[in-house]
Amino acid sequence: MNAKPTPRKWTDVQLTIAAISMTSVLAFWNMFAGPDRSKADEKAVAAQQAAQATPTTAIVSAPATPAPTMPPPGYTILFGGTAPQPQVIVMQSGGGGGGNQGGGDPVTVTTSS
Repeated sequence: MNAKPTPRKWTDVQLTIAAISMTSVLAFWNMFAGPDRSKADEKAVAAQQAAQATPTTAIVSAPATPAPTMPPPGYTILFGGTAPQPQVIVMQSGGGGGGNQGGGDPVTVTTSS
């Protein structure tokens, strides 16, 4: 009795389809890209020769002014509200111990809202 042939698996079919599609894409790419490649080479050579033929001049511009970091007074921020205002908070520390019986210097905290 002859041996039964092995059935085809779905992965074999997928592999065959992928191989045929990649081969046909490369074949069509080479067939249709050939004339464009020679035209692109000619354009690249012409552009390179034109770039070498034209002298370049240096453009001197005025020094750039620094951009402001805070909006001008009366300016409204895009999403509503007013521009942030700096706040200075001075906190007095309580009577601290130690030999001099002094309370210490005031602590200044600066925040922005």
